[in-house]
Amino acid sequence: MILRLCAIELLKVRRSLVLLMTLVCPLAVVAMVFGMNLRNAAPREATPEQWNLMWAGVSAMWSWFMLPLYVALATSLINGNEHRNQAWRLMLSLPIQRWELYAAKAAVACLLMVSAHLVLLIAVVGLLFTLGAIGYPLAGAFDVNPRAMLWAAPVAALPMLAVQHALSWRLRSIVPPLAVAVVATFVSIQLGRSDLWPLLPWTYPLISTNAGDAALRLDALALALGLAVVLFPLGAWWAGRRDVV
Repeated sequence: MILRLCAIELLKVRRSLVLLMTLVCPLAVVAMVFGMNLRNAAPREATPEQWNLMWAGVSAMWSWFMLPLYVALATSLINGNEHRNQAWRLMLSLPIQRWELYAAKAAVACLLMVSAHLVLLIAVVGLLFTLGAIGYPLAGAFDVNPRAMLWAAPVAALPMLAVQHALSWRLRSIVPPLAVAVVATFVSIQLGRSDLWPLLPWTYPLISTNAGDAALRLDALALALGLAVVLFPLGAWWAGRRDVV
């Protein structure tokens, strides 16, 4: 039943802005980082160190700033289909469990988040090849620092997604989930530099991908997975006990 509900949710997604955001958000990060780093550099001045800094900049801006906003937008748009069209009564009157619908929407949100991350990585690679074609030396451009776990951001963002999904399921307005994402993102700047970073899931994507200590990166990833295992079932239980407003 959950697989059928996921298929239905994917059909709904085609009619919303979430697919557009899945492309626009990562592409905006790539454009900003490369634009800031290359606007004053001649093609012959591109060095391996500069390419490495660009990879780090893309990863940091995505993990810290754009990914939290994207997650808030995606979950709000997925649940907003029912809020906006007054379809909750219809969906919840079907012979399905409420937690099944909750889980299906969460699964689609996770799939979209992973897709956005893949768009980010593909866009970086594509832009590097384009720069190479117009004269930039690509020596070292693909020698990503081995300590950078570029794949880890979507995994580390799972607790954040669980919170945003619960909020957007419960609330009709898109404003509170977005406000939570914005405030938490800026609070994570301070907590991410202290020993208190485990208290806020919004710090996990950045710590897991850009922290200088390998053990710290793995700790963030393990903490994110453990917290996600708790938060998703808790959110499904809460959704089954509370009416949608």
